[in-house]
This record gives sequence, structure tokens and C-alpha cells, in this order.
Amino acid sequence: MVLLQAVDLVKTYSGRLGGRRYSALDKVNFQVEQGEFTAVMGASGSGKTTLLNLLASLDKPSQGDVILNGQSFRSIDERRLAAFRRQNLGFVFQDYNLLDTFTVRDNILLPLVLNRAAVEDMEKRLIPLASRLGLESLLDKFPYEISGGEQQRTAVARAMITNPKLLLADEPTGALDSRSSANLLDIFSEFNAQGQTIVMVTHSAFAASFSSRVLFIQDGRLLTEIYRGDEPRRAFFDRLVNASSSLMDGGANVG
Repeated sequence: MVLLQAVDLVKTYSGRLGGRRYSALDKVNFQVEQGEFTAVMGASGSGKTTLLNLLASLDKPSQGDVILNGQSFRSIDERRLAAFRRQNLGFVFQDYNLLDTFTVRDNILLPLVLNRAAVEDMEKRLIPLASRLGLESLLDKFPYEISGGEQQRTAVARAMITNPKLLLADEPTGALDSRSSANLLDIFSEFNAQGQTIVMVTHSAFAASFSSRVLFIQDGRLLTEIYRGDEPRRAFFDRLVNASSSLMDGGANVG
């Protein structure tokens, strides 16, 4: 079943003082099936973060639409938009976006507090998730008291506490060392194996190799997509590296 649709997405920005317009996205179309783990790869300035912001309803397209579970983003008014995001989307960012004055527990529970969930429901969701992510002993600590990997796992817990239909990740391994990166990507894979739909933006072939499909974006356009199929992650990684090199060299055949 199709969960997410990007339909003819265009995003343009005006230059300073109304000067020349800049096109960040140009007629982007794709679908994401429920339970799929999709990565979007591209160099800096390719349009991938702009695309993620549109999928997250954090920005509006100049043209086109995003449809999540049959709900058109264009049909959601501003008053309902924040609640819609909290109820349907989870976010993981490169810089964690944790609140330094909140404990790990309070950072994780924040979306439920904003949704006015019952205290009993909060605890019922928190404990299994914290245990799964290895955060049980850190719940009363503050973000500045824990490592970068632990902060990112806290951010993942916050994103997952609402059981979102779609998890969106923007360069989630960008600030992590190699061990913490692999650990985080293993966590994403585990969530995905249990049915969580994930869209992850990354410039890293290593990170993208954990997904089941990779969309390549360049100059605001989707160039091609590569499916992993049944091949081992290492073989998929090698194929992604070759594809990236081919695209940068202007090659058309990337399989």
C-alpha cells in the first residue's frame, strides 16, 4: 500500500530584492510504500533537504503536493498542521535538536505532552522504548551529560514515542562517529523490520546501504533509483558507490 506520495513537487526561491529565481526542486515525483525504508542521496545543494522539509510539512511547495496516507498536505490549514505533524510524523535531525534544560525522559516525552496524552500512557510507551534503545539508565540525565550517540538515540526515541506513520531522518549520522553511526542505522533497520516506514536523506553511501531503495537527486531533479533486493548490504554499498561516481561523472547508466 502506498503511504507517501510526492506529486510534481516544485520549490523555487526568489533572489534578493526580487532578483533571479532559483529552483531547488523541479517536478519531483515518487511514492513510498508502507513499511519501506527509502534513502535519498545527493551532494550538498542537490535539493535533498528541501525535499525532506516538504515531506515533513515544514515548508510548502511552490507547486505540487505531498500526500500521506491519503491526506493531502495542501488541504491541511495552518491551525491543524502542528498537530498533524505530531500525530503522523517522527523527525530525526543531524544536530539532535534536544532541549538542554529537559532531561532525557522529558525530551522523549515532549511530543506526548504536547498531544496531552495521559501520564499512564506516557510511561507505558516510554519504558519499552527506552529499554530498546539502551536509554534506561540515562532518563534522568541532561543532554549535555551524555554522548553524541546517546543524544541521537534520545532523538530517535522522541521521534518514535508517538508511533508515527512515517519516520523522517535528515543526515542522522552526520555528527556521529563510525561506531555510533552503525549502531543508529542498525536501530533504523530493526524498526523497519517491524513495519516502520522510513525516509532518510543522506550524502553517505554507507548510511544509504541500510535502506531498501535509494533515490538519487541532483540539481533538484530525481535522476534514478536503485533497489537493494536480496543482496547483502556490503554489495549494495559497493553498487551505491559506483552509482554515485557514475552520476557525478555525468553517466546515464547506473544499475
